[in-house]
Amino acid sequence: MSTNELKEKKTKTPKSSASSKTKTPKKQEALKPLKNTVELPSAVFGIEINNQAMFDTVMMERASRRQGTHSVKSRAEVSGTGKKPWKQKGTGRARQGSLRSPQFVGGGRAFGPRVERNYNLKVNKKVRRLAFLSALSLLAKEGSILVDDSIKLKEPKTKELIKQINGLNLEGRKRIIIVSSDENIYKSANNIPNIAAIKLNSLTVEALLWTDALILSRDDIKKLEGMVK
Repeated sequence: MSTNELKEKKTKTPKSSASSKTKTPKKQEALKPLKNTVELPSAVFGIEINNQAMFDTVMMERASRRQGTHSVKSRAEVSGTGKKPWKQKGTGRARQGSLRSPQFVGGGRAFGPRVERNYNLKVNKKVRRLAFLSALSLLAKEGSILVDDSIKLKEPKTKELIKQINGLNLEGRKRIIIVSSDENIYKSANNIPNIAAIKLNSLTVEALLWTDALILSRDDIKKLEGMVK
């Protein structure tokens, strides 16, 4: 084989099977804004969005859910002898006073978590309110709020609730919150993944940022207006 043929073989790079099999990910289509027959009040759904207030409030909400019941035993609480393991001098070993010290296996934990720790974070009431209205305004800006009074159930029935939700034209929206105090709706939605029924006064900023569609009634809109005044 001539040197020219060898050079040609070296320059030819084989096609990698991995590159031919890789598929470019499809771009997620933008969700169409939900159509409402009721005009949303700008005092609740049209304020300037404050990202920092929403961040601080979400951190506070998450911290408040931590129970803080974790606890480990210190050297005073672990079981074991209190006798000095060996004499102070003459052994060549490092001096020790107790086998319950943190450096020994079975000894106590140094600086471990205690029950007394409090994870709560303080966020001012005005900031929490600003964060709540900012989250509602963000949903309204994205067209993710639907005002509808048609969702009603005579008894807890998951199949019936799914049928009513499908009739609202919420295609492409995977996380839905139904604001309702009806126990039948709450029990029915409890069975469906990514669909939650929440009372108006139990709505959190984190839940509003999580959802793709927020379903409210006309009475809920009036109550929200009353909170602003």
